[in-house]
Amino acid sequence: MCDPERLNLKYPITDEYDKEQGYVIGFSAAPYSVRANERTRASILSGGRAFVNIIMPIPGELVVQTAHAYSEEANPVGPMLTAAGALNSGGDINLLRRVFVDPMLTYFSNISSTTSQQMYSNITELSLKSEARREYEFGWLLIPKNQCDAIYIQEIANAFREASYPVYADLPERIYPPPIWAMYISGTDGPDDSLTRNWLGDPMPLVLTSVSVNKVPLDSKRVTYFTDGQPVATAISVMFKEFETGAINPDTRFVQSKSEYLRTFNP
Repeated sequence: MCDPERLNLKYPITDEYDKEQGYVIGFSAAPYSVRANERTRASILSGGRAFVNIIMPIPGELVVQTAHAYSEEANPVGPMLTAAGALNSGGDINLLRRVFVDPMLTYFSNISSTTSQQMYSNITELSLKSEARREYEFGWLLIPKNQCDAIYIQEIANAFREASYPVYADLPERIYPPPIWAMYISGTDGPDDSLTRNWLGDPMPLVLTSVSVNKVPLDSKRVTYFTDGQPVATAISVMFKEFETGAINPDTRFVQSKSEYLRTFNP
């Protein structure tokens, strides 16, 4: 009997695929939490909190773009108004001169210089406004080979869609935010951090922002289905976005979210 469980949704479902393909991409979802230790990949994947686990073939296209947000601001290079700044400047007088007088003279020089004598027309620098919050988009065209395949495909589509929604709370007219996801590349021995880093670039905890399911994806204007009502093919597209921003941990060289980094100080 084909009776898929939400913690073991997989396509294709045959062991032969695992032996031939080797690597797959996995998605696990856990309830939203305000606790830092429950907003980490480790908590979702191995902390017993996940209520959905979906394993899929690695898509044919994997593009990971890391785009940080910058703005251009006037910020002449100079020491900070601190004791260290004073020491590095050779004393308080030199510090004040470098912080206030020199930038002011540079500014007046800029606005009064001719084009032939201009020194620096732009004394701004790019200032980091936000670390990258990456998006991941995946798509699959799934064609069942038997009834059990068709049931698993339907359950996978439903699981993605349902786990993108917020959840009603006990109080009237209140909801919990949508679940938090973790994404990984898995080999025969389970999730592999190094493979995930090489293929996906250390995806931090994510939210599922978009789910698209097409039951007639084969460019046919005629709906086709099996005798049990299952479609002949199903196209599933999902888009994830990182839940928090983060930075590189200099000790491990892995990207960590804010919650994950806080967790290292409060194990």
